Amino acid sequence: MKKAVALTLVLLSLHAPVCWGLMVKIPYEQLWNEADTVALGTVTGITTHWGDRGMIYRVVSFNVERFYKNPVNASTLYIRVEGGTIGSQGVWVEDQPEFTPGERALIFLASTDLTHNEQPLYRVYGLHQGKFNVQGDTARAPGGPYLKVTEDGVTLMPEGRMELAEFIAPVNRTVHEDIYITMGFTNPGGQMAKGNVTVTFTGLQGLCTGYENTTTFWIGVGPGGYTGHELRLNFTLPGTYQATVNGELAANFTVHPAGYLSQHYTFTGLTVEPPNPTAGQLIRVTLTVSTTLKEETRCLYWMNIKQTQTQGTPMNSLSIYMASELDPTAEATNWYQFHAQTPGTYKVTVWHRGTRTLQQTINVTPLNEAAEPASQPPLLLPAAAATLLTAAAATIIKKRLTPTPK
Repeated sequence: MKKAVALTLVLLSLHAPVCWGLMVKIPYEQLWNEADTVALGTVTGITTHWGDRGMIYRVVSFNVERFYKNPVNASTLYIRVEGGTIGSQGVWVEDQPEFTPGERALIFLASTDLTHNEQPLYRVYGLHQGKFNVQGDTARAPGGPYLKVTEDGVTLMPEGRMELAEFIAPVNRTVHEDIYITMGFTNPGGQMAKGNVTVTFTGLQGLCTGYENTTTFWIGVGPGGYTGHELRLNFTLPGTYQATVNGELAANFTVHPAGYLSQHYTFTGLTVEPPNPTAGQLIRVTLTVSTTLKEETRCLYWMNIKQTQTQGTPMNSLSIYMASELDPTAEATNWYQFHAQTPGTYKVTVWHRGTRTLQQTINVTPLNEAAEPASQPPLLLPAAAATLLTAAAATIIKKRLTPTPK
């Protein structure tokens, strides 16, 4: 810090004096008790002047809005602040308060024997600790306390502390589903509140009874401010859970079993297309699920497809994981496609958490198995043509039955 300041001074002037000091924190009660005057107002102007022994100082014109202690008979006060720049030369003095034209401030002032334009000249008591920036009805000094300013007076607000303002846990969630929990924290105190926040989830009912999981995160909230934090959770056991934040009860919420075992889900159908497939054909199995939940959620299940009666090479058992985003206003569907390479009987089973929920069989016929011809009127042929066709058919059958020479 001092090296950076020194470099700035070299750029301004090679001969400008610098004042350094060790700043001691002044309690608010001391500021109030030892200040000669306390006033709320607006900075209307700043002028810069030469002082003794090459020093530079500024005079701040302060238009008073309200006196809180020892009012004086003046609507404008003049405040001396050490340091400033004139031409190419400048002086910077540590711990001096900084002013900006147009800003609103609460100032703790000390009287001096000096004057400016025949008007008393004040100093800020406690240096930068005695000047509070004002926004609305709140006043803050750098690293200092948090004050509330009203027409009736100045109130010292308590030290900074975090308070849990809200805890939102979505309802009707299921196991294995991402659950987002939103927390909000406020700080009604007088300075920055920060630190680790511990959130503990404890199983109260169901398979989760006795389960406990704790997560910790860092958070900071400015004076009078608000900040939010979001947790992403994934529960593997259904049941009722209790959440506490820094030991304070925040909420109870329920995680439901997924899929068929939940009272909110119903597996309403399992369809196969085409209904009479042949070997090698693409088969689509569609599962239909309905829900009574009032918001979009997720249903998890497994589909198992296995060929039970085979002709040729059997098909391996196939487990398929599918997740369906469910719209509560309509039934949801999810499907899986596969090729039945060999004819036979295939069994399709839908499982959830070890429980069979739906089952259906698919009969796959050989590819060259002819369909029964549609009924049609008999074809009348002349006797000679009928005799010729009969002879041709006999020849074809004979060729099929004749063994192939080895």
